[in-house]
Amino acid sequence: MVKLVLDQAEGLRRLVARHTTRIVAVVGSAPEAGQTSVALNLASALAHHGQDVVLADESGHAAPALGLPLRGDIHDVLAGRISSEAVRVQTRDNVVLVPVAHRHPERIDPQRALPVLTVGEPDVVIVDCTHAGGVLSPLAAHAHDVLVVLGCEPASITGAYSWIKQAHYEYALAQFRVLVNRAEDMEARVVCRNLATTASRYLAVSLELAGHVPSDRQVVRARHLTRTVVDAFPMAPAAVAYRQLAAQVMHWPLAIRDTGPAALGAGIGQVGDCGGDRGVEMTHGVGAVSAHTA
Repeated sequence: MVKLVLDQAEGLRRLVARHTTRIVAVVGSAPEAGQTSVALNLASALAHHGQDVVLADESGHAAPALGLPLRGDIHDVLAGRISSEAVRVQTRDNVVLVPVAHRHPERIDPQRALPVLTVGEPDVVIVDCTHAGGVLSPLAAHAHDVLVVLGCEPASITGAYSWIKQAHYEYALAQFRVLVNRAEDMEARVVCRNLATTASRYLAVSLELAGHVPSDRQVVRARHLTRTVVDAFPMAPAAVAYRQLAAQVMHWPLAIRDTGPAALGAGIGQVGDCGGDRGVEMTHGVGAVSAHTA
């Protein structure tokens, strides 16, 4: 009897977890960090792993990168000018791309926009974040995980620290994941360790190395083909790295909670370091409201 009850509880836990949509905000430390490329390829790699993925194109760069024709955006949906189904575009990677009004992301009501993105209960929503209108848009502020993309260049590292500092003070964030783009494993670990040491000392925040993507000419070739490297050249080193990253994303800790839009504002992460997970959960995430306006 006890075993039956435990099995039923585990089955319920898995059922609830399966229907909880993870939201990952992808931000760039600098315009040349490759944020949109990371968002596109991460979404493609997650779909490769069998995940139901929605890519929220908040930057306005993701759809053009794939050469996709658009009929409107979420702003048009919320204004009643177009249906929510008409604004969704299927990519060749089996990812649903939904354009967001990137010129005025601060005007998007996340409580109304999130149901548009999460219709059908996808497994993951990747937000290719805008660089305008503040550190995080109201929509991106509902993410469970914030993935900061940076390179090995000093300007990119400085930009990443500056962005993390702003996000920490604006949203009381205590944990970030970083992806070092166009770098080898040892380079990425050094960059993350140095950044994490500074962030821990002056901001009391934790950084975790989510992974790295090596420099790869096939990424450029795929871009010229308006495709992701994961789709166009699946055995390329960068494509392999993205699939490894996607496999990790699928196992990042996620809180089991109510699945209504209002409940999506509180995320959960895992405090770790640049060497990997430590297994210590924290019960707060980005949150839906800026600390300065609370």
